[in-house]
Amino acid sequence: MNRLEFPPIRTASRFLRKFLRREHGVATIEGIMVFPLLMWSTWTAYSYFDGYRQSARNLKSAYAIADILSRERNAVTEQYITNLYELQKFMIADRSDVSIRISFIRYDEPDDRHYVSWSCTRGDTYDAWTDANISEIWNRIPVMADNANMIIVETEDLYTRPFYIGFGDNEFPMDNFVFTQPRGYHNIQGPQNDNECWTTADLPPPTSNPDMPDA
Repeated sequence: MNRLEFPPIRTASRFLRKFLRREHGVATIEGIMVFPLLMWSTWTAYSYFDGYRQSARNLKSAYAIADILSRERNAVTEQYITNLYELQKFMIADRSDVSIRISFIRYDEPDDRHYVSWSCTRGDTYDAWTDANISEIWNRIPVMADNANMIIVETEDLYTRPFYIGFGDNEFPMDNFVFTQPRGYHNIQGPQNDNECWTTADLPPPTSNPDMPDA
């Protein structure tokens, strides 16, 4: 006897073909099956949207702080740096841990290296740059002319996703590295008595920058 002619196999085969041709179902059962996938997709999409939104906020805050400093004509004080840090937290506005490092550097062509005029930090992430370690970011600093100065603003926001989506780190830092040239004066004086700052002892006095337009 052919195996397909065996009654149990023939019955099962007929039922399977009939089942595959059926197009009706129970909405409740299908909803239970699809609902978890739908919710996961919604949470994932929202988490990615929120992440990109927060990243944009971080970048805008870094550019805003760099632009403010580039227009500065007076000495930068300890309270000035603290106010910039508070501005960063206000612009990010996500109640997470944020950190900032603001540095004013000079390039010396004969020595082919950068020197730190001053570097200040706020938050728990960064240490101030010094002449001894500024070479660690050599590849991140753009090409500079001899004795040119540059403002570097580094920010970090410890971002936490609003939902756990099952892959990747749910908490990770968002870092930004922004640089710009001073607009008003070649040399911007930094804080002198700030424990969170490193300042060189031989920073020349401020001089106007004829190559930059008035702020």
